[in-house]
Amino acid sequence: MGIFSALLHNLSRGARTRRPADVVPSPAGFRGLLQHDLALCTGCQTCAYVCSPAAITFTEESGRAITWRYFAEQCTFCGRCVTYCPTHALQFTETSPVVTQDREQHRIAHTVAYQPCERCGRPVIPLPEFYLRQQYGDPLPPEVLALRGLCESCRRRLASERLRRSFQGENQRAAE
Repeated sequence: MGIFSALLHNLSRGARTRRPADVVPSPAGFRGLLQHDLALCTGCQTCAYVCSPAAITFTEESGRAITWRYFAEQCTFCGRCVTYCPTHALQFTETSPVVTQDREQHRIAHTVAYQPCERCGRPVIPLPEFYLRQQYGDPLPPEVLALRGLCESCRRRLASERLRRSFQGENQRAAE
């Protein structure tokens, strides 16, 4: 008779499955939705390169901006994008993607705007000051601030000019 009473007890309790709207508590360190900090992103595309399922993509918009796109349904939540992001612009939240039939809710897009180079006007995305302060300390050295708004070509030219001037200065001192 014990089996019938256990069966009756279980059936009288009702359904024990969760509905899609019920939120399951997340464990510590849970990798949920990807959070993209637009202020720290430089559009380097490292996250897209290491993303095996291609959940992160970039689209360039005719030299004016670059668009970062993330599709949560395609993500395996492996964390490689967060690990390899050089400016720490990506982090996981502890919330799961919402259960929905509207796939557009699982797509996120942010546009990172280019700025003109201070010397030649070519489009460039400068490194965030937060990242530079991590690398060079606070306050930032003036030479680092001077290079921040320059494109790669202008930075290279400026470094060559400084190197040439330093050699010329040494040659002039040796001649005296």
